[in-house]
Amino acid sequence: MKRFLDSIINHMGETVATAIFAAFSAISFLYNDSRRYVFLVITILYLGFCIFLFINKKKGKLIDRSTMAAIPILRNLLLKLDIPILIIDQDNRVKWFNKEFSSLEETKKVKAGSSSTEFFGGLLSYSNISNAYKNYEDYIEVSTSYADFRVHIISIDYEQKNYYATVWYNRTEINALQKEYSDRNVIVAHIVVDNSSEIGQEFEEKNKMTSAKISAVLSEWAKSLKAILTEYDRNKYIMEFDYRYLEGMMQNRFDILDKVAEVTGEDSVVPLTISIGVSSAAGSLSDKHSSAQSALQSALQRGGAQVVVKTSDGEVSFGGRNKAVQKQTRIRSRVCKDLLLHHISKSSNVLVMGHARADYDSLASNIGIAKLVRFLGVRVNIIVDRYEYSIKQIFESLSNISEYKDLFVDSVYGQELLTPDTLLVISDASNPELFESPSIYNNAQRVIVIDHHAIKEQLGSQVIQPANIDPTASSASELVCEILELALPPNTLRVEEAQILLAGILLDTQNFSRDTGTRTFNACMYLRSEGADVGKAMLLFKSSVDEFNTVNAIVRDFTTYREHYAIAVYDENINPDNKVAASKAAEQLINIENINSSFVIYLMDNGYNLSARSDGTVNVINIAKLLGGGGHFQSAGALLKRREGKDFTVPVFDRNEAIEILKSAIDEYLETQSGQAFVKEKV
Repeated sequence: MKRFLDSIINHMGETVATAIFAAFSAISFLYNDSRRYVFLVITILYLGFCIFLFINKKKGKLIDRSTMAAIPILRNLLLKLDIPILIIDQDNRVKWFNKEFSSLEETKKVKAGSSSTEFFGGLLSYSNISNAYKNYEDYIEVSTSYADFRVHIISIDYEQKNYYATVWYNRTEINALQKEYSDRNVIVAHIVVDNSSEIGQEFEEKNKMTSAKISAVLSEWAKSLKAILTEYDRNKYIMEFDYRYLEGMMQNRFDILDKVAEVTGEDSVVPLTISIGVSSAAGSLSDKHSSAQSALQSALQRGGAQVVVKTSDGEVSFGGRNKAVQKQTRIRSRVCKDLLLHHISKSSNVLVMGHARADYDSLASNIGIAKLVRFLGVRVNIIVDRYEYSIKQIFESLSNISEYKDLFVDSVYGQELLTPDTLLVISDASNPELFESPSIYNNAQRVIVIDHHAIKEQLGSQVIQPANIDPTASSASELVCEILELALPPNTLRVEEAQILLAGILLDTQNFSRDTGTRTFNACMYLRSEGADVGKAMLLFKSSVDEFNTVNAIVRDFTTYREHYAIAVYDENINPDNKVAASKAAEQLINIENINSSFVIYLMDNGYNLSARSDGTVNVINIAKLLGGGGHFQSAGALLKRREGKDFTVPVFDRNEAIEILKSAIDEYLETQSGQAFVKEKV
């Protein structure tokens, strides 16, 4: 009875309202009011609502009472759980923790009210946990001295304050199993002896011994890695090993390259080097083999004598300290010739271009390709800047030939000529950033690339494979001459065309003093048979008085760095002609005694640029790569930019900053060469 009265008192408002509705309903029935049924329905509905409210309030009180009664039990449970639990407040103060949390080595001295930033390097600060929670991460990773934890985050609002509870789940065993699984992931490597096929027949027997030594070195290397090494063809291998060994290989910068170079340098007539393609990407075993083959192809296109590792993020290269020997076979040129003939015949028109700010080799190779296209009866145009100073003499020599009247177009008109059936041929460049028109390259559906520079990065899917990229060739003109000799009947070239192609070879070989092999002279013999003359070709390189004075000014003011590196800077004016003058100055500096490589920094409208040369003892492309540039072993260049993160983004216009960036790159290069420049024996 008392509880009933208490309930009535506690719900006095609802009781009075119900009584009033009931009175109105009774009166309406007493006087036979037409609204009596309306008052009756309202009274019943309100009474039902009050009963519903009463039951739910009573139920809520029972829940609150049961929870309050269970608090000691819940607290005891939390204290005895073998999972660490910590609660912190907005002031980075420890509000509560259980025994398991205080047993961690790093938190033995924790007390209620102490700062949560005092342990784990401030990782458990309120702001860090709050940011993780707001970013929907739900947990953070914490490593202690003996275990790894995944700390889950729970947000708690109490008395208008916010708290974060952290529940610690031990992931040590799971992480160990995941690492073991990752370490046992099979890695595939394709290995090839770069230049074994280039050995002459007279040295065949002697180099069989060298090949056997290489095989022994590779077998010993595979044994140390518990790997499976299979020689599936002469001087071609496949190796499979666990992922756990890859990090060590990369830390040692694949010193197997140096071991092979040491063994083959002892008694080999021609020093043999190896190239390796490694795939660490995920996928099936078949996918890994394909990826490793692609990595090997990339290593060969970068110049050989190096390793390319394909990862999920891209490619990483190692080596390149030994200069690959020029190939004597023309297999790639034959394949490229077949590709050109096939795709030119299927095209409505062909566009040809080289690199921006074209030089003799770039434009000469373009002209050679255009000759082949015209011979096949297909419309062709060369995309080039006709106002480029360094190639003006080529345009002058062709000015009286009618078929060249409308051949050269700019990049704007070239874009208008691009159709779905257009074939784009690019020579003397393989870096899209350096193309005469990157937009035309991006919009073209079929592209063939012919280049003698080491490839910087993978080309787009529109490039028809295999690309004819051979860094052992002297020039793009050499590669184009091989294609023309295979594809055209004798005496097809005009004398002017043959002369220009010869000039392209002369430019990049510095008059046959660099990167010259038997294939180079074979190409020159072909051009000679087509009417070219070395003496007349040399006339194209005569310097103007201004250019001659600029070259002398650059050479006169050079300084040496690390004893063997010549550095010169020219920024008296911003002139497109500075590029040619800088190249010639770099060639002169390399002829100075005790200078192994030369670097000329010159100012252009896009900032400070670099022209680098080597006497063959320093791989300047590796230095240029550190600056975001490219090239090949003895000749390279770059646009100097300030590094932001991993990328070079901001052009440099400050002289001192440009010099410091170059010196830092040289230092970094020397560090990768075991503290000193790698000097190879000249063959």
